[in-house]
Amino acid sequence: MAGQGRALRAVPEAATAGDVTALRAETQIAALGVDDWPPYGSPAWLRLNPKDPRAYAATLEAAEQHRRATAERQRLDWLMDNDPVEWWREITADANAYAGRQGHVIAARRTAEEIRTARDNANNRPPHQLRASPGWPPVAVPGQPGRYLTPGQESTA
Repeated sequence: MAGQGRALRAVPEAATAGDVTALRAETQIAALGVDDWPPYGSPAWLRLNPKDPRAYAATLEAAEQHRRATAERQRLDWLMDNDPVEWWREITADANAYAGRQGHVIAARRTAEEIRTARDNANNRPPHQLRASPGWPPVAVPGQPGRYLTPGQESTA
């Protein structure tokens, strides 16, 4: 019978147009008999002969990736317009999961305030106890002009 191809598999009732399109792309690539191909648009892909089945397989793969990305963007746009809370939950899910995994690392880090306090405390050492040494001239007492320590005196500074 001319014009009649092989009977198609039955499509599940709940299948979407995207499901059928993905199945068709996979079937077409399987029919080409290739197992690997260079990424679409890569220098290796550009060097392929246009009649090479790997060039067509890469093009099908790129088209399917584009279709899925467009469908996901449309789904998220719809969700943002109709259920902003769910939209926010979905778009922040990866960040929340990452933050949950990094919580202990973040909690162990010192805050800017803790770093400032430590830096300030490092510069606030107890005052140096002045002592005059025998054989050396008297030591001027800081903040008390005209007052000097000589050996044998205790520091009052």
